[in-house]
Amino acid sequence: MPSTALFFLPLAPSQTSPTSTLISHITRTLPAEPLPPFILDHRLFVDTSSLLPNTDTSKRTFTSILHLSHIPHQSFIGTTAPTATVPASASQPQTTTPTEPSLTITSLPSSSTDTLTQLIGTKLQPQWAHRQSVIIDNGTSLSLHNGDYTIRLGDVKTSPRGNQPLSLRGMILELTYNTDNGSEEVAEASNGASATATDPGTARVSRDDETLLRGVVDALADSAAISLAGARVFFRRTHRQENGKVPPGVIDWDLVRLYMSALRGSRG
Repeated sequence: MPSTALFFLPLAPSQTSPTSTLISHITRTLPAEPLPPFILDHRLFVDTSSLLPNTDTSKRTFTSILHLSHIPHQSFIGTTAPTATVPASASQPQTTTPTEPSLTITSLPSSSTDTLTQLIGTKLQPQWAHRQSVIIDNGTSLSLHNGDYTIRLGDVKTSPRGNQPLSLRGMILELTYNTDNGSEEVAEASNGASATATDPGTARVSRDDETLLRGVVDALADSAAISLAGARVFFRRTHRQENGKVPPGVIDWDLVRLYMSALRGSRG
């Protein structure tokens, strides 16, 4: 199965995004073939009880609605459970370490995205408060080195509301190493029914692949003379894609989980 790294670089609206510089550098210096544009739509809600004064925010839960151009005919709704904690090591007995929140994901037709958003924002408003909506409206996808790697880059901006202009929030860089390490891929049919992502432990990338992905991104950033300092990085094994898209009849739950984790963190 391929291994994917997702870098989220937070940016202030007044900052200049390095996206165009990095894309220009890649297309000038590497054998890159264009893939369909990279588009993303993410809408985040938080449980209203966690917004009350003196509330333990570690127990905060989120609902995300996500659409990716990788999976064009599906959108996804994911809801977290309260974050659990585990005791730290014996050398740090006074602290606890948060674990990755449990995340239940359901697929739905992409045409239902706005209807579901309206339902949560009106009928379920006592339980869920809108936190942030962001988009990538015209990102870039490239196949590198004859398909050995797939890279996606885009500026994350707040969704337009009324006459308010789009506001920069960050940059996403997704890099997939399309390796064939002998792991069996299981295709899951897309029927709009409820389903969950793979358990985090079973989707963990190997240390070698993590090092490789970090090294490739660091090399690209250094040679383009840009800094990714402060970027949050997430790794998961994902499904192989065809021409920049997940094959028909397959839902890449782990790719969805990867994006929900990264984008939830920006306002967690």
